[in-house]
Amino acid sequence: MATEQVPLSSLSAEQLLDLRQSLEQEVQTMAQSGLTLQSTAAKFGAAGQAVEYLQDQKQGQPVLLPLTESLYVSGTLESVETVLLEVGTGYYVERDVAGGVDYCRRKVHLVKDKMEQLSQLIKARQEALGQIESLLEARMGEAAAAQQAGAAGAAAGPAAAAQQRK
Repeated sequence: MATEQVPLSSLSAEQLLDLRQSLEQEVQTMAQSGLTLQSTAAKFGAAGQAVEYLQDQKQGQPVLLPLTESLYVSGTLESVETVLLEVGTGYYVERDVAGGVDYCRRKVHLVKDKMEQLSQLIKARQEALGQIESLLEARMGEAAAAQQAGAAGAAAGPAAAAQQRK
């Protein structure tokens, strides 16, 4: 489905206002998504560090396992050779420690690439917002000038008619 491009200069002030509001909302949503991606990258980075930590540990050693960011349970290391990784929607894979670290690093790079793409998209939308703002200012200036000219003409009209009657 092809979309037809319409020049901004052909839009009315009301249409420009609607477009500006839509773009502002889109930029805000994208910025929120960027924060979510940043948080996700940090979590994958922390997971990678936790897996790396296992390389220096011994089997049977007591550890505190994080269930959430603030809740830990005690346990013992059964194996320091493999880790269980959640790969999404409740699926887990078993990897050796090096494979687990590699998985987390690849995920961090993937998320950071997505953040960069999103950043470029936000920048493009902000540039479009700037164009709309300047066009709106011009339209508002034209409307104010036309209104002043109309008011001056209306005030001059009765005085000119009175002059002609004399």
